[in-house]
Amino acid sequence: MPHDEGHDSPASILPLLHTSADRLFATAAALSDEEVRAPSLLPGWTRAHVLTHLARSADSRHRLLVSARSDAGLPQYADDDQRQREIDEGAGRPAAVLLDDLDSSLHRFLTAAGEHPDDAWEVLVHWLGGGLRPVRGAVGSMLREVEVHHTDLATGHGPADWPAFFVARELETTVTKLRENPVAPPMALCADEDRGLLVVGDGSGPQVTGSAAELLGWLTGRTDGRVLTVRPPGPLPTPPPWRS
Repeated sequence: MPHDEGHDSPASILPLLHTSADRLFATAAALSDEEVRAPSLLPGWTRAHVLTHLARSADSRHRLLVSARSDAGLPQYADDDQRQREIDEGAGRPAAVLLDDLDSSLHRFLTAAGEHPDDAWEVLVHWLGGGLRPVRGAVGSMLREVEVHHTDLATGHGPADWPAFFVARELETTVTKLRENPVAPPMALCADEDRGLLVVGDGSGPQVTGSAAELLGWLTGRTDGRVLTVRPPGPLPTPPPWRS
């Protein structure tokens, strides 16, 4: 299910991100103080941790946009410790405060992205764990954060709700990373939408078939893959842990 590379520009992704952010905000707005303390799908994290992470993720990408426009050299985060510390410190707040923080951070990023100069999207910025890469990735990666972590809130938003463009884009990206990972098991993925094969490894592994969304949900650890079909019949391969 290849996506159209021509639609990968930040300007083309932004409308989809606005819609995804609005859906996330509607879900977050319905959570009570008790409900934000409930476990998320991420081990050791409550829903409050996920909401705080999303807000800080938006802030970190806003820093990258500012850096690209001003040549300030601002990193996404100083280090992993800063990232985790900010999440832990913010997760104890009431639901209303979490909601206001999320709303402010997402809209600040969306506004900055919408105003970003067209000739500044290729400026190299300091990504956490990724070195210097173009700032253009801030918009697509924020879409990934919003959709996947919306699912992590465990409120009913799942792979079937992920936008088709996002699914196609992320499935290709995820398979590319699997091909580069020496511990990834050999397998061939077949999406119902186009029946094309995405091969990982030497092709000696089983063929796993299902909708593109369900394949991506399984590869990212957001579903158990039980609705997928394996041929020859047997257990699903075990993909390595996925990190957004």
